[in-house]
Amino acid sequence: MKKIQLIIILIFTCVINAQNVSFSISETYINQFGKETDLIGFNPLFKLDSDYIHNKQHSEKIKHLPKTINKSQTAYGFIFFTGINSSFFNKELTFLVENYMTNSPTIFIDRNGNLDFTDDGEPLTLKDKLDLKLTNENDNTANFHYQIAKSQINKENENRILNRFSSKFPNSSIVSAVYWLTNQRLNVKVSKEVIDNKPITIFLLDNSVDGLFTFQTNDYGDRILIIEGKVNENMDLTSLFRQAKPIDNNTIFELYGKRYYIKSLSKNGKKITITETEKETVAMYKNEQDVSSFAIKLLDGISITIKDLIKEKKYLLIDIGGTWCGGCISQESTIKKIYKSGKVEVIGLFDHDTPQSVRKYVKKHNILWPVALVNSTFKDMFKVNSYPTYILISSTGKLKLADINSEQIVKYLKNN
Repeated sequence: MKKIQLIIILIFTCVINAQNVSFSISETYINQFGKETDLIGFNPLFKLDSDYIHNKQHSEKIKHLPKTINKSQTAYGFIFFTGINSSFFNKELTFLVENYMTNSPTIFIDRNGNLDFTDDGEPLTLKDKLDLKLTNENDNTANFHYQIAKSQINKENENRILNRFSSKFPNSSIVSAVYWLTNQRLNVKVSKEVIDNKPITIFLLDNSVDGLFTFQTNDYGDRILIIEGKVNENMDLTSLFRQAKPIDNNTIFELYGKRYYIKSLSKNGKKITITETEKETVAMYKNEQDVSSFAIKLLDGISITIKDLIKEKKYLLIDIGGTWCGGCISQESTIKKIYKSGKVEVIGLFDHDTPQSVRKYVKKHNILWPVALVNSTFKDMFKVNSYPTYILISSTGKLKLADINSEQIVKYLKNN
């Protein structure tokens, strides 16, 4: 009898273990917009003409500079990072660029945010591009990666770009934009794995820019995506990442006919365990799906379906953004060109806004298309987790494309 019980226990244990699948995630960091993307962030530089660092809001005195640094040939800048809560500048770290006008400047990163540039390890030399690794102050195994390069801003565009930034730093002496730096966030960890002898790809999106992968419900929270097969990680993956979900035990992915939930994920994103489940996956709209019956309540209170918005067999472009969204505003001119072509209808959906702020924005920016406030149902069904997001609907009401880059919409319309 004891042998039978032991056999039953062993069989039960094997079944349970078979349901748990663990992976060690590779240390491969990529840009979700692709290797050849031109979507970059600018790091304006300012002259180091005193012992103080000035950002947009306030100024702080430098504790210690590198002993051999030539202050007259040095500029400073800031890079966004939320993994150092004790930084003198909220959500930013300061860096110095010595010999910033040369082909090979030297970069000193204030990695711990204390404005002491003598306790941060060796400086970096920028020749073409470099990979900058920033470490979370509460977990030295958790890192965030940037790719840093020179600006490549030409003289024709310099004044326009300078004017956009200089007014935001009233206490700083801004240097020529020709010498600025650019950054690309390598905020995605990608790992190619195998389950049941079949390939899968795991993506972890560090949208909070702190080096950690944790559960967050906000629009910019960290996300996870697990898909069947292998993916070329050098491509623009923004459309694919619409399927990414919050890092949570309720998050479910279907892989080769089986459903799995996220049992555990280490905060540094190095190890994940998934477990089989009978729960259903959350519904979402996918490409080529008919979305014509989805209803949107316009700002004037009228409820209208996507089918009602499609006119004269035109495409419909849904522009999701906000009055506060710099990326949305910078791409607005492209959306206006698309609308003025007469081939596409447009509707603007605003998030984290009020009717008053939207009306004011519509008047100021001369928006000619209908507008509405986006709701949670829309965001869930269309998987909107970044701004701007542009969703293109065919004249028959089918979802054709979703992207954060308006130029991708232009390209699609040109080729279809």
